[in-house]
Amino acid sequence: MMKKSEQVREYVKQENYKKALQIAKSFRLGITEEQRSDMTRAYECMTNERFYRSLGVDIPATIQKGINVVIALYSS
Repeated sequence: MMKKSEQVREYVKQENYKKALQIAKSFRLGITEEQRSDMTRAYECMTNERFYRSLGVDIPATIQKGINVVIALYSS
C-alpha cells in the first residue's frame, strides 16, 4: 500500500492537482501553516468555486498558488 505522500507525488506527476491537493491539504509534518492554508484554499476553490467567487476571491490565482505549493513540495 502506498503512503499518502507517495500518492500525492504520483498525482503531481500525472498533473492531477485536485487529487493531490485533496490529500496534501491534511498534512501537518514538514509543511508550514501558510503552505497548508494555500493548499486547502486552492482545493476549496476547485470544489466550491461559486461560494469563493461570491466572497470576491480570485479563483484562478488562488488555485495556482496552491498548485505551486504542492508542486514545490512533492514534485521530486
